[in-house]
Amino acid sequence: MEQFFKTLTELIKKSNYILIETHANPDFDGLGSAIALQQFINRIGIENYIIVNKRDLNESLKKAFSILDKKNIKYQIISKTEALKNIDRTLLIVLDTHKKQMLECPQTIDKCNNIVVCDHHIKSKDNIKNTSISYINSNMSSTVEIITNYLRFVNFKVNEIIATFLLVGLEVDTNTFKLKTTPATYETAAYLTKLGADSILKQELLKQSKEYYLKKQKLIEKSFMLNKNTAVCIFDENIYEKRDLAIVAEELLQFENVEASYAIGYVNKNIIGISARSIGTVDVETIMTKLGGGGHMNEAATQLEDLSLKEAFEKLKGAIEWKLFLLKT
Repeated sequence: MEQFFKTLTELIKKSNYILIETHANPDFDGLGSAIALQQFINRIGIENYIIVNKRDLNESLKKAFSILDKKNIKYQIISKTEALKNIDRTLLIVLDTHKKQMLECPQTIDKCNNIVVCDHHIKSKDNIKNTSISYINSNMSSTVEIITNYLRFVNFKVNEIIATFLLVGLEVDTNTFKLKTTPATYETAAYLTKLGADSILKQELLKQSKEYYLKKQKLIEKSFMLNKNTAVCIFDENIYEKRDLAIVAEELLQFENVEASYAIGYVNKNIIGISARSIGTVDVETIMTKLGGGGHMNEAATQLEDLSLKEAFEKLKGAIEWKLFLLKT
């Protein structure tokens, strides 16, 4: 990791223009890390932008940008269209994914010849190949943990607001330290707290509306046990954010005997998303990979096109049965 940090610093300092992006439908792990990294690049004085569309963000991230505006904390964002202009000799830093198709702006991969990838998911066969340097470590809890370590490496301290964003990303990705948590993860949380991460602000960022909470509970009521340790929730015909699926899948893990959980719902008119979670005894990444997705052992996802919810469930069921068959043979 230290060699990655050294090379990343060299690449940043040699650059005249830098773009940062994470996956589409971003979360605090990817976008919080991008905002923190941007603060360091701003100090160096290099022109840089985060590729994001604020209108497409979930409510928590919209609150985060509103706070940055109110506190006059400098940040620079750019639209996908603008990002693709004058992209020659650009350093592109990709955070929290290593798959081109999952990016906010996948076209940047074809147009940039100086790419850095930093991710904590299990490396997939369809990873971005043409990188200057890549660090993909599925033993890390989150991208926040990697980027926080990097900022410590370059001796750069973010302010208390951005430290809070990072702590939110860390807690969400570990499901409040229930998944993929090591002593180093707790050390990262402690360090962010020392920087002034605010627990009250953190709660405010993660608050749900009463309407959203009740809607989520109704979906959870529809869940059922597929087998003795697997819970499934099939959403209705409405379109949901990927985050909604992830939250429901995580909630299902709280129930007795549930070791793996899956939430299935529309994330687009013709696309069904499946979010998978595990307490660590079931490798949901293998199952999602079978369906064209990926992730890591405790947390994974996939998307299926032009299927009904029932057809998507049948595909999921088949993948789970396939995995069980492999375990028996």
